[in-house]
Amino acid sequence: MTPNADDLAKNLAALTERFAGLAAKLIQAAQELQTSGTLPAEALLEELAAARGAFIDLRSSVLDAARARALTAPPQAEVGSLKALEPVLQAVAAAGATQVQVQRTTLVEARRRVLAVLDRVMTINHVDDPNFAVLLEAQAKAREIRAAVLDPKGPTAESAAAIMQSTPVFSALLTLIEGRDRLDAEKCAVLEDSVTRLFGPALTLAVTRGKLVAGGAGGSAPPRARPAAPPKGFEGTVQPAATAPTQRFAPPASSPASPFTPPPAPAPAIQEVAAAPPAPQDAGAAETVDTAVLDDGAQWWVSAWARWTSAKGTIDFNAAVKQELSKYAYLLSVPIQQAADYEEGLLAYGYSILLDFLERKSPGIVTRALNSLKTFVPGKAGHAQSAGAHLYNFLLGEARLVEQYPEFVRSVLVAAVPEPGLWTQASILESTTETRVFTHPSARVGDPDHNSQRLTQDRQRFADHRFAVTLPSLTARFFAVAADLSEPRGIDVKLMEGRADSEDAWLLTIPPVDRVDLKSEPIRLAREGTSVPGLGKDYAALWVGVFNAQPEAAKNYELTLTLRKDARSSARRSAKA
Repeated sequence: MTPNADDLAKNLAALTERFAGLAAKLIQAAQELQTSGTLPAEALLEELAAARGAFIDLRSSVLDAARARALTAPPQAEVGSLKALEPVLQAVAAAGATQVQVQRTTLVEARRRVLAVLDRVMTINHVDDPNFAVLLEAQAKAREIRAAVLDPKGPTAESAAAIMQSTPVFSALLTLIEGRDRLDAEKCAVLEDSVTRLFGPALTLAVTRGKLVAGGAGGSAPPRARPAAPPKGFEGTVQPAATAPTQRFAPPASSPASPFTPPPAPAPAIQEVAAAPPAPQDAGAAETVDTAVLDDGAQWWVSAWARWTSAKGTIDFNAAVKQELSKYAYLLSVPIQQAADYEEGLLAYGYSILLDFLERKSPGIVTRALNSLKTFVPGKAGHAQSAGAHLYNFLLGEARLVEQYPEFVRSVLVAAVPEPGLWTQASILESTTETRVFTHPSARVGDPDHNSQRLTQDRQRFADHRFAVTLPSLTARFFAVAADLSEPRGIDVKLMEGRADSEDAWLLTIPPVDRVDLKSEPIRLAREGTSVPGLGKDYAALWVGVFNAQPEAAKNYELTLTLRKDARSSARRSAKA
């Protein structure tokens, strides 16, 4: 196999460094030979011979790579030094880049052709029976194939085989429906045979009887109403093996468990695939999606967009948040552009709730983001280096994500608490006799393990409990205080960024189950701090969501939660004021 240009360049750099070291040794040996008549050591001569052999091998590899790329390689005798080898290697690298671009262009075109066929299949209708079962089964298969084509991680071996087998048959089906009058008998027989083998004789019979029409430009019958399917929401075409248990703060009576229950890891054998979105109305959308799919840095967008597209109009924001946070409760703690690096890429689908939130604030913003890729040129002056960075910048600019982010965190907090809950960086469980502080043994985001500190003396319990937190840009961390009390407590909440007071947090109280007269209403933390009286009486738990709305820089915060034995408000602003 011909080495690639990157490997050859690394070998050239290593050999250049090796030659430099060898040159120093040879200079020293020459000086000793001149001054004392001492011959070079055998080891040095062996090293020199080995370096020469390495050069000959590298030269052969570079010249072979040049010929493999149809380049005119110079005669071997003319390439007698590393310096002479460099321009040949540069030509190999340039040819390789061109080849990669051609392959990418070819892949984009192939994907476009496949998606065009599958989108057209979805417009087929039966003129008499809107619930024609065989047709619905064929279209369900087309949706599965389309989901595999759009999967940012690429088709699996099984789905790739299905694509290769099914796509020509879908084309045959469309040809029989739309161009049967222009085919001779032999060609019709061949196409009918392929459709029958994959979909059965009933579908072929419906075609030959003229019962199937494809909607669209041809003016055929309009799309029919399909029978309602069970709503999948943002779940995709493959459901996860298990959903996360509800996070609760009251531990079992028999065990002083943690007040938070981490979601279990998904079964590794299950692959979550975004449901195939409907055919985009914009004719250029398929191309712009392909541009993003082929950019490794844009996988967070492709996954979130695919999930959002599949669920659009079928589920409201609050329900979508509950579904996504039940899988990965630490979603908002992961930077948006790094989401595809978690949970084998599955966590990135959860950021569909961000696209949904921005779309509701500014209808059409998601489509405008995709359309902006049409004029995007990576690395061009004024353009980002990748499609992923470009789409992120679009959210920052056109979608005003920095301005909207605090409200996004607030909306997620309201939708996710108390069920399914959010991953907490730290939490406190307050009872009459003790205070328990729960943290994690590692700094890993989403760490399911926890440490528990038991405090029984008043001077330890009714004091400042401080938690340091470093937040990457546009992320949030959550903290909670819950109570099992006969006498209420008060809580003072204070947030510092360095030495400055900060208001970058939301507070949300959860009423006791028997207080139906009380409502949960999030409030913004006051810059000087906020006092929340009534823990255990007016509310069962207090959630604190700390967020960093800056687009680039991380922030270091210190959150202080001060428990007070009495429920009277302190000098800080009261949450009930």
